[in-house]
Amino acid sequence: MRFLIFILSSLPILTLAALPPQFSECLRENSGTVMTVDDLKEISKVSRVTYCQNQVGPLGKADIMDLLSSSNIQVGISLSKTTYSVTDLLDLASSGSYVLYVDSSRLTRDNLIALANANVQLVVMTATANLSKADLLAIAAAKPFILNVNSPLSQVDLVDYVTAKIQVVIRSAQSGLSRADVLAVAGVNSELVTVMP
Repeated sequence: MRFLIFILSSLPILTLAALPPQFSECLRENSGTVMTVDDLKEISKVSRVTYCQNQVGPLGKADIMDLLSSSNIQVGISLSKTTYSVTDLLDLASSGSYVLYVDSSRLTRDNLIALANANVQLVVMTATANLSKADLLAIAAAKPFILNVNSPLSQVDLVDYVTAKIQVVIRSAQSGLSRADVLAVAGVNSELVTVMP
């Protein structure tokens, strides 16, 4: 899946931060598969596979653990669209690294820190994660993560997040930020800032 990255034309010095391959693909609705685990593993022998679990089923926890043990399969999981507990998510992490989309307030800050420390790549959605600034900074102190800015945030807060080594992805249509705001945030550390439509 190709994804487009939109950088404001006035930001020639802005560098793209390295986003995981699952980042854009797994933000799509209902990108499940009718393929079996065996199908996906067979395909992964000749091509990189991205599997996004953003619905309950058709693959369960054991299936995802099986996929995570394969070296050429990248997995992204939506918190809001699955029913995994923090224990389930930690069990999954024992089989391999994956991207967790924190698009629900179901997990606490401490749960998320435990997952980050288990090498789960967190992508926190500002619109739905319901985490405070203190929560986000505490998670970042434990392990860097990606903050998907899909709701209005202040320039001051974003500057603080980038200073704390949080990688921010600014959704220009949803963030409420002006060009001057984006320039100020990117000026802190352009390698940690990506702008998307």
